[in-house]
Amino acid sequence: MVYSAKANKGLLLLHTGSPAAPEPAAVAPYLRRFLMDPFVLEMPRMIRALLVHGIIVPFRARKSAEKYRRIWTDAGSPLQVHTDAFARALGALLPGWSIETASAYSVPFVSDGVRALCTKKVEEIIVFPLFPHDAGATRGSLKAMVQQALEELKDEVPPLVWCPAFYDRAEYLEAMASLCCPALEAFHPDHVLFSYHGLPLKQAHRAPSEGGALTYEEQCEAGTRLLARYLGLSEENWSLAYQSRFGKGWLEPSTGSLLLRLLASGKKRVALIAPSFVADCLETLEELDEELRVTFLQSGGDALLRVPSLNAHPAWIRGAAELICRPLPQ
Repeated sequence: MVYSAKANKGLLLLHTGSPAAPEPAAVAPYLRRFLMDPFVLEMPRMIRALLVHGIIVPFRARKSAEKYRRIWTDAGSPLQVHTDAFARALGALLPGWSIETASAYSVPFVSDGVRALCTKKVEEIIVFPLFPHDAGATRGSLKAMVQQALEELKDEVPPLVWCPAFYDRAEYLEAMASLCCPALEAFHPDHVLFSYHGLPLKQAHRAPSEGGALTYEEQCEAGTRLLARYLGLSEENWSLAYQSRFGKGWLEPSTGSLLLRLLASGKKRVALIAPSFVADCLETLEELDEELRVTFLQSGGDALLRVPSLNAHPAWIRGAAELICRPLPQ
């Protein structure tokens, strides 16, 4: 199906971004931009600057570069490659639209995407953050970046429509089912583990930036129950955990610790699904596919299947087009 559209409409696809190259010299500025975001590290700016510039980046840039190097492709960052493929496929369904991708912490930046669409004199901009859930560190931060970009533009800007969080929308859930059901049927797992991006408890328990009723943790829990229903999983056959955690005071349980507990209970064939990520990236390709897989297998597991992210799956392209063309009122 090809969707009709108003003349001269713009679409801004937003994601986190990636370093320009898997080298410390490129990873360091990316980490600085990411960690200096007040939505990510919530502390006084002076303390945050001392921590980021003096401790975290000097010690983590080389290690992070090594991780990126393990997943890097000939075409570049997997996240950018998948997002570009997603944008191209959407363009085939949305003829006449001007589509720009932009990221929070790497080129092209959010301001670049906003400026490009304004330069094209589009009549309206649909903003589609590629995050199923609403949290300050993702959608909240992107909203602030878009607002700043608009304020910096001297020319008149077109009206904006934000596509809200979609973790509970049928379009997203049906796409996930189209992706996951064949993989699960072929793998025959003993258990399915849903792994979400972790957040500090203070952020995870805060009211969402878009004015919804559920906190980030509650969104993950509610969305998992819905997704399990779409996948035909009984309650005893799935669990929920959080990855990418840093220290204490973060959402529990961790994906790694829960995997080992499942193994201890006799679950030796586990399927991992990461609903937070609509495109494969460092967190899925390195943290789940490499680090946790090695730990699980070395600890006695038989097989660990990580279902790929939606990427440019045809069902997701169709679902995303529906979400974009008919966003719910906010």
